Amino acid sequence: MTFRIYLKENKSKLFKDFHIRDFSLLKKPSYNDEIILYHKFSNTDHKKTYGKNIIIGGSNGFLGSILLSARAAIKTGSRYFIICTNKLHAETISLFQNELITLEYSSNQLKKLNDYKVVIIGPGLSKDSWSESIFIDLADLVSEGFISTKLVVDAGFLFFLSSNPYKYDNWVLTPHEGEASMLLNRSPSWISANRIEAACLIQEKYSGTVVLKGPNTIIFDGNQIFISNHGGHYMGVAGMGDALTGVMASFIHLMGNSNPTNAILLAVGLHSLSADTIQSQRGSIGILPSDVIEKISELVNTFHHDN
Repeated sequence: MTFRIYLKENKSKLFKDFHIRDFSLLKKPSYNDEIILYHKFSNTDHKKTYGKNIIIGGSNGFLGSILLSARAAIKTGSRYFIICTNKLHAETISLFQNELITLEYSSNQLKKLNDYKVVIIGPGLSKDSWSESIFIDLADLVSEGFISTKLVVDAGFLFFLSSNPYKYDNWVLTPHEGEASMLLNRSPSWISANRIEAACLIQEKYSGTVVLKGPNTIIFDGNQIFISNHGGHYMGVAGMGDALTGVMASFIHLMGNSNPTNAILLAVGLHSLSADTIQSQRGSIGILPSDVIEKISELVNTFHHDN
C-alpha cells in the first residue's frame, strides 16, 4: 500500500532558517510537493514480522489511557502489542481487549526495551510514586546509553521530564500546550501565541522529534517544520492524545525504517483527518477517541493508493 502526503511551502510563517511546510492527506491545488510512503505485505508475514511494540503506563485510575493507546495500535497495524502496567491492570486488561498481552511492571522490563520496535511510555502515568519510579528507572538506563529503541512519549512522563530534563535523540515527544508550558517553564498563553518557536525550543532542550498537538499540530524533527492541515477543536477530548500515540507506534514500525518523520506525519494526518471525517458526517459534539480509532482503522484500509 502507498500513502501520499501533500506539501505546500508556508511563506507566511518564518522561524530562523527552517523551512516550514503545511501538509495534508488530501490533494489540494496549492500543495505541489508530495511524500510517498510505501509498505508491501507478504503472504508469509506473521505476527512478529514487523517487530513487537509495548506501552508502559496506566497507574490506578488511568486504565482507559493505555487501552485507548493499545487499541489504536492494534487497529492500525501493530500485530503484537504488549501492555506493561501495574498488577491490577495487568490482571484485568484481557477483559476489555482479548488481543492484548500484559506484563506487570518491574524495572527489569525496561532492560528489555531494545527488543521492541517502538515503545510508548507515558499514557496513564500520574504523579504517584509508582509512575515516578518508572521515569527514574528509564532515565537511568538512557543516561547509561543502554536504550536505543524508538520511544513515543506522552502525558505523565512529560510531567516528570519537565522537572528532570534530559535528552534522547530517538524519542518522539507529544505534548499538548499545557505540557509544553511545563517543559519550557513558560506560560500557556505564551505557548499558544508562539507555537512554532515552542516546538523548536522543546526539541532543542530535549532532542528527538516534537509533535506539539493542538490547532494545526506542529511536527519538528530538528531539521524541518511541518504544520498539519487537519483537525479541529472537536479533538479536544480526554484520551485523544493517547489514541495518537498508538497510531504513531503502528506507522513508525510499519513504514518508519527509512524516515520516521514521514511516518509521524502520516499518523498525525490520519488521526486528525479521521476526526474531520466524523465531524463532517455528524457534527462537532461527542466525537470520542474510540470513534476516531474506528475511523482511522477504516481509512487506513481505504485511503491508501495501491500500486
